[in-house]
Amino acid sequence: MELEKIDHIGIAVRDLETALRVYTSVLGLPVKKIEDFKEYKVRIAFIPIGEVMIELVQPTSADAPLAQRINEKGEGLYHLALRVKEIEKALEEIKRSGIQMRDEKPRPGGMGSLIAFTEPDATNNVLIELVQRSEEV
Repeated sequence: MELEKIDHIGIAVRDLETALRVYTSVLGLPVKKIEDFKEYKVRIAFIPIGEVMIELVQPTSADAPLAQRINEKGEGLYHLALRVKEIEKALEEIKRSGIQMRDEKPRPGGMGSLIAFTEPDATNNVLIELVQRSEEV
């Protein structure tokens, strides 16, 4: 599998606007884009820093899986996203290695990407996201 780089680090937050103040006002980072994903019940702010992005991810519904995670574990590091050239090929290789995936097929992600997640139990309790982008962000 050809990993290109860390694409982004996902951080689970209860309130996106409050979290954004820290990253924009205090740290001086720009927000590139904010997207709502109704099908996943989340709202995401994309904040570039160097070659990596920080994603602040807020659940938009009390019954969202992320809301349940925040209630159980609190806010904080949510996932590590690794950039791949060919996500279908990467998924095949990971499955052959015995790593269980949450996503059997790639699905649409933020900023026009394709994504797939591992099961954290299979990756040392770290939720790993594979990301294929059609262009640099």
